[in-house]
Amino acid sequence: MSEVADLLGRSELFAGLPEEKIQQIISIGRTRTFQAGETIIVGGESSGDLYIVERGMVEVLVPGGAVPDVAGSPDLTVLVQLGLGQVFGEMALVDRGARSATVRCVEDGTALFVIPREAFWELCEGDHHIGYVVMRNIARDLSFKLRHRNLPPALCI
Repeated sequence: MSEVADLLGRSELFAGLPEEKIQQIISIGRTRTFQAGETIIVGGESSGDLYIVERGMVEVLVPGGAVPDVAGSPDLTVLVQLGLGQVFGEMALVDRGARSATVRCVEDGTALFVIPREAFWELCEGDHHIGYVVMRNIARDLSFKLRHRNLPPALCI
């Protein structure tokens, strides 16, 4: 199994898909490399790509907040850093809405496996099992995030 296939096979987003389905997803994606400080996604803009971190690190930035980001911008705050195997941009697979956050590369040579939304939907139209499994996994992930976002801090231990 290739490194990308292994990476996708271990990703929660693709959990439950057999290797041959993972290979179909790999066939529509490509690896892109970014340098530290490079913006990958701009919050508020439309984009349809899904990203999986193959190597390196990115940071997710949101407007406002009390703590400025590492570049000192008072307008964007680092929400989280994502590394190997972590996914971002998954909401773009569900809707065509504007990006909810900005994502910026933290390390030189960060490699991201990129899956275009339209190609993914075409694949799902031809193979409903892939679409069902991925959308189920996205729903679980978003449900988890919403549930824990709304819990009082004392219950989130």
